[in-house]
Amino acid sequence: MRQPPVRRPIVRIGLTLALLTGPALFTAAPAAGSPPTAAPPGEREASVLLELGTEAAGPAWRRAAAEARRAQRSPEAVRREAAAAGAGQRSRAQGALDRLAAAVHGAAPTARELYRTRTLLTGLAVTVPADRLPALRALPGVEAVHPIVRKQRDNAHSVPLTGAPGVWAGPSGEAGADGNTGQGVRIGIVDSGIDYTHADFGGPGTEEAFKAVDGARPAPPGLFPSAKVVGGRDLVGDDYNPDPSSPAYQPEPHPDGNPIDCALNGHGTHVAGTAAGLGVTADGKPYAGPYRPGLDPAGFRVGPGAAPGAQLYAIRVFGCDGATDQLAQALDVAADPDGDGDLGDRLDVVNLSLGSRFGSPDDADAIAVDHLAELGTVVVAAAGNEGDVHGIGGSPGTAPRAIAVAASVDPHSDADGITVLAPDPLAAVVPSHWSGRYQDWATADVSGLLAVPVDQPDGCAAFTEADRQRLAGKIAVLAWSTRESERACGSGPRADHAADAGAIGALLAADDDHLAEIAGNDRIPVALLGHADGERLRTGAADGPVQVRLAAPGNTLHGVVPQDQPQRTDTLTDFTSRGIGVPGVVKPDLAAPGETIWSAKAGSGTGGQREDGTSMATPLVAGLAALVRAAHPDRTVEQVKAALMNTAGDTWLGDGGTGPVYGPERTGAGRVRVDGAVRTPAVAYAAGEGAVEGAVGVSFGPVPVGGAYRDVREVEVRNLSGTAASYRTGYAAATELPGAAFVVTPERIDVPAGGTARVRVTLTVPGRLGRTPDPTIATFQGGRARSYRGELSGRLLLTPESDPALPGLRVPVFAAPRPASDLTAAAPTRLTRSGALAALVGTPAPAEQPGLLSAFALGGEGARWPDCPPASGAAVGPGAGIVPEDSTEAQAPDAVCVERPGDRAANLRAVGAASDAPAVPDGQGTLYLGAQVWAPAATPVGVFAVRASLDTDGDGVTDAVVKADRQRGSDVLVARTLDARTGAELDVQPLNARWGDTDTALLDSDVLVLPVRLSALPGVKPGHSTVRYGLWTGAATAGKPDPAEAFSAIGLRGTRPTLTIDVLHPAVDVRTGPGGPAAVAAALPPGTVLDIHRADGDPSRVLLLHHFNRDGRRGQILALP
Repeated sequence: MRQPPVRRPIVRIGLTLALLTGPALFTAAPAAGSPPTAAPPGEREASVLLELGTEAAGPAWRRAAAEARRAQRSPEAVRREAAAAGAGQRSRAQGALDRLAAAVHGAAPTARELYRTRTLLTGLAVTVPADRLPALRALPGVEAVHPIVRKQRDNAHSVPLTGAPGVWAGPSGEAGADGNTGQGVRIGIVDSGIDYTHADFGGPGTEEAFKAVDGARPAPPGLFPSAKVVGGRDLVGDDYNPDPSSPAYQPEPHPDGNPIDCALNGHGTHVAGTAAGLGVTADGKPYAGPYRPGLDPAGFRVGPGAAPGAQLYAIRVFGCDGATDQLAQALDVAADPDGDGDLGDRLDVVNLSLGSRFGSPDDADAIAVDHLAELGTVVVAAAGNEGDVHGIGGSPGTAPRAIAVAASVDPHSDADGITVLAPDPLAAVVPSHWSGRYQDWATADVSGLLAVPVDQPDGCAAFTEADRQRLAGKIAVLAWSTRESERACGSGPRADHAADAGAIGALLAADDDHLAEIAGNDRIPVALLGHADGERLRTGAADGPVQVRLAAPGNTLHGVVPQDQPQRTDTLTDFTSRGIGVPGVVKPDLAAPGETIWSAKAGSGTGGQREDGTSMATPLVAGLAALVRAAHPDRTVEQVKAALMNTAGDTWLGDGGTGPVYGPERTGAGRVRVDGAVRTPAVAYAAGEGAVEGAVGVSFGPVPVGGAYRDVREVEVRNLSGTAASYRTGYAAATELPGAAFVVTPERIDVPAGGTARVRVTLTVPGRLGRTPDPTIATFQGGRARSYRGELSGRLLLTPESDPALPGLRVPVFAAPRPASDLTAAAPTRLTRSGALAALVGTPAPAEQPGLLSAFALGGEGARWPDCPPASGAAVGPGAGIVPEDSTEAQAPDAVCVERPGDRAANLRAVGAASDAPAVPDGQGTLYLGAQVWAPAATPVGVFAVRASLDTDGDGVTDAVVKADRQRGSDVLVARTLDARTGAELDVQPLNARWGDTDTALLDSDVLVLPVRLSALPGVKPGHSTVRYGLWTGAATAGKPDPAEAFSAIGLRGTRPTLTIDVLHPAVDVRTGPGGPAAVAAALPPGTVLDIHRADGDPSRVLLLHHFNRDGRRGQILALP
């Protein structure tokens, strides 16, 4: 590969961002109180996948198969020619990788090879010192460098809800006659392995059998491979954990051929049981059928999975604990399990209960998933467990061809139990969820009286002496919110504070009946109670002594206490992530039950365990996809996905199917119903201009509207049967937006046998556009108004007319129109030496607010990062945006390029500062820091965010750091000011100086304002009011940000801020008019005349941010006369 066309090293910023941000990754919904996992700041080692330009085996195999089919070869000839092409190309890829490996070790002698991929792409995964990456990128043949982002692991009642038993029985209703349990379909479980000794998979079903297996050696004959778990491999080994922040850090994989799970976590076993477990009968035996509707849940220790007749293939990518960086290799194995270049043995379905938040369709992992799907494998991935936060949906579920799954609620859960012993009117076994960290529920004896603290009711701070006396020797009853944004802390701190106060246990009384998993601690037992039970015990304790038993020797109340809540069916879990709505792609795709899912427990022989998470919903859909593949083996990946989505049903905000229906950004098409997916003779999906291949839903994405607007998308309906069909079209709204509408035409379509028809979906905005929230969101989170964007969404409906007995079809439809202004300030007119006037001109936004303006003294400008040229060198590492202390240059010396245009959201374009102190009473002023970047971000606090460093006392040392942030688990977006030395919080203000109930166009934007109260800044006072500042972008991680890790910076030398503003007497003071307030987040129409004052002789220019303008036109630099 030729050398880069520039002398300075090029920082490929897409790689840099992914390596340094270490985005939080989801597994099962985390037990409340669990510490988050994050990459440590300043990590100097990088794991990357070096992609060669040499073609991989997969594309060669696919091309040869297509050419043979076009030549009308026999099926056997097609198979043979494709296999030969794939094997030959795999050999060539292996040779290229051998040469690359030698070159890598020459360029980076300490490099550790992780694995090689030869099927989806030709790649070499290595861990190297970050400063050696430029040398690796310049090696001959290297086409791209992909970051390897570490990932962590994310049924008796849920399966019947999806309609699977009806498919098992078949059209005749007689199990086994013409039924379908997924036989002949192989499901890959990319996870922590599978305990194939468990009875749910046909194993011996004893703890002894599990303990007898040495995971580092071949499995005992007859155990693996088996009729159920037909193959697999362990890519990592038991002690593998590539997370440097973990005490158990061990990054060296030790692969072997035995993919047995660990009892410590058992995530993969639980997932596999949900997808395709046989079921375990009440007497501890593998269930042998018949599989039919109406199976009695009481007859099972573990109910059958969604596709009990399917086979399982275990690809182990996790050790017994911790994270993984092996996803790309696992996908390569799924494409060619025996590694011979013949992809005819690729897996039919792959389950990925893992992912990273704030994903994008063009993430590297998402692209790899699309490659696998193109080869013919249905990939099902978790949508994430981060809650109702804008843009947080997980990758690789963001891949257009993947099926991303949200988590809904089914009518039943198997809870744990606590026993109320006295008084008699309250005596009962009460459903609860036990804390996961306490290990002595069945061995310790913990009984006592209840006590309710008065001074600290939720236990999120150390108890007062009076409360300590109340709790000592008793079981504390503490308040708990099921909404993360409303919680002051998790279950761990509450358990610690209760134990410190002398409590022997704790009950968390929730504010509704959602019983999530909780962590607690290992010192005392803690149980979570639903609202009604918690209130009853709290009230009882106020009236007199209430005695409760938590733990007891031989305790049998784990997972056996029924909790029937049919009214909650088809509502959503609190943790399931809001997805993405970008041009061409709206996610998630489907919802499935993912709360309190009971499935096989590794190491138990016959037992089960309960888990929450989209990780649990995902394998349910994977099993259902196997049923569709078994019923229609000739259908493509896209058609299987469309059938599942087209036949889904609504999910609701309220109990009993009441209240608003959730829109596509929460549940995609809706809750899955496989019986309709198997029966439908037709499928419908987005097509034509604006459609993304593999996506089913229609997404216009964010749409700036400056006046009357109209745009059209199309949906193709394909008849897969030999009989003509006709459908009546319609539309069911989920979220509405005043002034905008979808129009569906024509009213009726005829679809010939084996043919297609098109339906048009037209987005229309005749004039003025309103803004209303999605009716399912909480507009206040943690007591503050959240940010939101106006959205128009629902489902295109196709109702069968030719045969009303056929399933109706639905397709998600989404758009986010927003009012857009086209405003600028005319050249200022000078009145005096220190004063000027500038009039706003242009077109106002067609909304209640005609525009929104913020004005600053310009601090500096930053260059636009160019696209990366082919074969460019790459320097990837912390501090790409920092100017060295001894440099005479104004900007960082390294040239920077981007592989994804969206990464320019971390590329500062212009910054400035303003103060409103001259316009407000003494001491009440605010410092405003403005920033414009080179590309819009879906949210200002996503993968990366804007930060500011402030030197408030003039000693050359940063005293405070301001970061764009969010309140915990919410879309309450804030500027959080921290003490640079201690990390203590000094101030919290809303981004753009307004809370979310005022539209400041904060989402999908390339500008923002960071406000800081002057009274919160140490050292600022009359006579000492000059503040040095610098703005930079960095990873949106928790804690005190480090400017040494900046991606882009303006006004920093080293890590010291260099720009200045006198916050009490600013050199530039822009008002909304003579004597008016400071022009910050000011709603101003055209014709407004800005009153601009500046200090005598000051040469400053003015940075204007027009918040409502279109992308790239929001910033304006105004030269003063």
